[in-house]
Amino acid sequence: MTCAFHLVDELRNARSDLLTACQDVSDGDLHRRPAEASAGSARGGEWAIIELLAHLPDVDRYYLSQAQKIRDVPGHTFVYFDEEAWARENADALERDAHAIKLAMAAAHEGVVRWARSLTPEELERQGGHPRRGSISVREMLQRIANHDRAHTEQVRAIRRALAEADATS
Repeated sequence: MTCAFHLVDELRNARSDLLTACQDVSDGDLHRRPAEASAGSARGGEWAIIELLAHLPDVDRYYLSQAQKIRDVPGHTFVYFDEEAWARENADALERDAHAIKLAMAAAHEGVVRWARSLTPEELERQGGHPRRGSISVREMLQRIANHDRAHTEQVRAIRRALAEADATS
């Protein structure tokens, strides 16, 4: 068992890497989907960077609530975040203000970090149900947030490359 400090570092480092990947992206590129960057692209359905960032506060809060239920409600079974429902309910995400999104991201993530820091080793290891794996611990739920950030860091890098390639060929 490692202490919560390592987990807090993992959460902070993953978010920091994601924000670093978004540095120096123009406002136009933040709001541009890769499929829109090149005509005839087969990349339909991809999100713009701003859309990826806009859903992070909701994912942070959702995964935090799931981790809290695993800690507090014996027998709780993890329920996946519904990204398709989020996309339908937040169809305006492409038009949102980047500064407001970054503030919301910071507030939601700080809530996760503050809660993670407060956990005892026993609480971190508390288990709940998982629909595919059988069980999941509070620690694994919080690591899921860091892994989610890492996945989106790679997506941001891929989107930036796609946009740069489209600009280079136009």
